[in-house]
Amino acid sequence: MAVMPEDEAQRQQRWSACYAESARDAAPPPLPLLRAQAALLPKTGSALDMACGLGGNALFLAKQGLETWAWDYAEAAILGLQQQAVIQPRLHPEYRDVLTQPPPAASFDVIVVAHFLHRPLFPILARALKPEGLLFYETWAGAYAGRGPQNPDFRLLPGELEKAFADLQLLAYQEAEDRAGGVWKA
Repeated sequence: MAVMPEDEAQRQQRWSACYAESARDAAPPPLPLLRAQAALLPKTGSALDMACGLGGNALFLAKQGLETWAWDYAEAAILGLQQQAVIQPRLHPEYRDVLTQPPPAASFDVIVVAHFLHRPLFPILARALKPEGLLFYETWAGAYAGRGPQNPDFRLLPGELEKAFADLQLLAYQEAEDRAGGVWKA
């Protein structure tokens, strides 16, 4: 079945609806990959949780002592995080379309991307890391099996993520039936 491309208004409506109900819930836990590799995180610095959703990764990074920016296209998600930022001053939620406003070069010590895939951003993310910076990336992979996006454009091919950041040093990698994730160092 062919998937029709979305226009800007449809994309905004889809993401707003996605988070409108769940934004009232508690933030989800951080990615297991991020928790498992937390010893790699710097003690200070700047972090970005890109396409942050409800901000589980952003909150985790801020609690680790990092000045953390949480960017998302869904205003409902950012509104919930703005309430969290009142009690977590290292958290900086921002409504931002990362497709039109990606991170600038050499701007973050840590970047986390979870459950978001736009392949043209791969080289931009690598350049957005400061020297010795870390990239944590995990998203859906393989054929749709009941979880994640059904559109194959938003799912990695087997082995694709492992090769996506060839200019960075791969520190950890895992691939399962429906997702892939890794940690790279600039």
